[in-house]
Amino acid sequence: MSEVTQNDVKELFEDANPERRAVLAQKLGHDLNSNSLSETEQQLAIAICQKLAEDVDIAVRQSLSKTLKECNEIPKELALKLANDVLEVGLPMIEFSTLLEDRDLIALARTGDKGRQLAISHRKTLSPVLSHTLAEECDEDVVESLLKNDGAELADETYDAVLDRFQHSPRIHDGIVHRHKLPKEVVERMVDLVSDQLKAHLIKQHSVSSVLAEKMILESREDAVRRILADPHSKRDAAYLVNELYKADRLSTELIFRALEIGDRSFFEHAMAKKCNISVDAALTLIKDPGERGFAALYNKAGLPKKDFQSINYLVDAEYRSKRHSPITRQKDQPLPSEQEPESWLTETAKPKKKWGLF
Repeated sequence: MSEVTQNDVKELFEDANPERRAVLAQKLGHDLNSNSLSETEQQLAIAICQKLAEDVDIAVRQSLSKTLKECNEIPKELALKLANDVLEVGLPMIEFSTLLEDRDLIALARTGDKGRQLAISHRKTLSPVLSHTLAEECDEDVVESLLKNDGAELADETYDAVLDRFQHSPRIHDGIVHRHKLPKEVVERMVDLVSDQLKAHLIKQHSVSSVLAEKMILESREDAVRRILADPHSKRDAAYLVNELYKADRLSTELIFRALEIGDRSFFEHAMAKKCNISVDAALTLIKDPGERGFAALYNKAGLPKKDFQSINYLVDAEYRSKRHSPITRQKDQPLPSEQEPESWLTETAKPKKKWGLF
């Protein structure tokens, strides 16, 4: 044997110093990993490792586990024995040994020991079955670790299980969004759950259709009301969304027009400003210009289709210049548009009529 001598073997049985036995474990692991042993030497080395695996000193067993964690020359029974040992001994074997099969790892995960579960989540590869077990039975820390492991295979139903359990967890949302590949159904489910930053990442990194991108990015007046009612302190970062879409070359004309159509003023204003490389305040001034020339100049600078200008200008006029589109923050003593002017000259009267003419 290249490193383990007869004196080393003798010390195993005679020396009470655990540090020397730990060194012996390292030597044995080195020899087994080097594939330089004869068949007889290998059998002897394995027999000594089995003896060391029963050592009363944890440091000795821990040294053995660290040394043999990636060795495929040892019996599976030895790998399992070390994996099921106390946590300090078991972790290296659980995380690295390829001798452990799915059923072995699932049994370890179901012990409820978080340290072992985390070690499993860190393995180089995890099968869909093993990943699903962790997703269903482990806590948020373990599932987050699983999601961040690119070597873990996750089936569609595993994503569903994760979202069912951790629907309101930003950490889990972040882990899912940053997976290298996501099923379309998962992306669609994430639309109403994640922050603006994660929405932008989804659109940039995954194959998101234009229709789904619109659903994810734009916010109608009704959407805004629902968001504020659900969380009065929530804020929408339209500027960030526009910048990220612009960098990803996804700030399309259709998206800008659609924002205006559904009343997503913030997105429309930031998009027009970005297209023209001017401030949002400057863009808003041109948009609100009572005449047509200010917005026409902004529109042309943004490089938007000339054939659509009249239609878009009509929408801008209705959205920004019409008295009927007063802001939500209108003062209480400010009359509603219907109070400021009659709906039609046909219904206009000099004096209001009394209800039944009785008084």
